[in-house]
Amino acid sequence: MNNPGYLIIGGGGHAAALAEILIKQNKPLLGVVAPDILAGHAIFDSIQHYLRDDDILRFSVEKVLLVNGIGAMPRQTLRKKVFTRFSELGYTFATVIADSALVSDYAVLAEGAQIMNNAVISIGCNIGENTIINTSVSVDHDCIIGAHSHLAPGSTLSGQVKVENSVHIATGVSVINNVTIGTNSIIGVGANVTKSVNAKSIVYGARSIIKGSVKNDN
Repeated sequence: MNNPGYLIIGGGGHAAALAEILIKQNKPLLGVVAPDILAGHAIFDSIQHYLRDDDILRFSVEKVLLVNGIGAMPRQTLRKKVFTRFSELGYTFATVIADSALVSDYAVLAEGAQIMNNAVISIGCNIGENTIINTSVSVDHDCIIGAHSHLAPGSTLSGQVKVENSVHIATGVSVINNVTIGTNSIIGVGANVTKSVNAKSIVYGARSIIKGSVKNDN
């Protein structure tokens, strides 16, 4: 594919962050596809706005790369459905790597993987298709991350961790080496994962305890 344009799907915060990365890399943006622009208005103001997913069909599969800007929330399948639909129609999803990310030359990134600002992907890692490695995530050596997963900002994986498909690892999670996190699991904010997790599990992190305001008698 020679000199393709980029078409972003989604109008929220994740789409805006991807748009900024692509603009800094001087990638040609053909438009954004979303019913509404919910974030990043300053970026999207200068980009052609399409309202419906079917508007993507106006673009030839040979001349466009799709960018999946739909955010990944636990057990919400819209992002995966969009990726699957347009992949089956012959479209290619761009693999996006922020300039500030550090990705080993010996890591493998599948189609549609997104490596966001300040993330680190170490030697021997394999990142599955349509997976988000979000801001300041650290993935140490020889980790395998499955398709359609999301490692949220600030999460840390030690070496040789296996994350299966459609896993959500929330902000600030820490995972020790040599464990497996099963398909469709959710690892909650701030959790410390010290043993393997079965498929469809929920691991809760530390809970915030918020007490009522203290009265001041002065």
